Amino acid sequence: MASTSSEVDEVLRAWCTDNPQVIGYVVMNSDGIPVKYHEKLPYDKAVQYAALLSDFCTSSRKCLKELLPYVENDLNAVRIRTKERTEIIVVSAMDYVLIVVQNCSGKPINYDEGEAAKPAEA
Repeated sequence: MASTSSEVDEVLRAWCTDNPQVIGYVVMNSDGIPVKYHEKLPYDKAVQYAALLSDFCTSSRKCLKELLPYVENDLNAVRIRTKERTEIIVVSAMDYVLIVVQNCSGKPINYDEGEAAKPAEA
């Protein structure tokens, strides 16, 4: 199990290196508990993303089942874009959910202690 965890860590680290627009990520289990998160993302922020987006996904699944009762597919992915040009992407896979927060502004990100990452002022 430990080798699997280190393999996952390696893949996530390489993926973040290859995608510099990624501000952070959270991997949560089916109960909405964060099991992995980006090193620059504070734990309390990871828990907040997991809790809020877990509820959001549950509501979205319910909505899809009511709107499209004849479709057997479950919610696969959700992409949310903010006014600040930040994007939150939520992808379900097996018993886990990957939440990715990325910067779409093209400006570098400032990581301030105790604050969420924000695009630098020009």
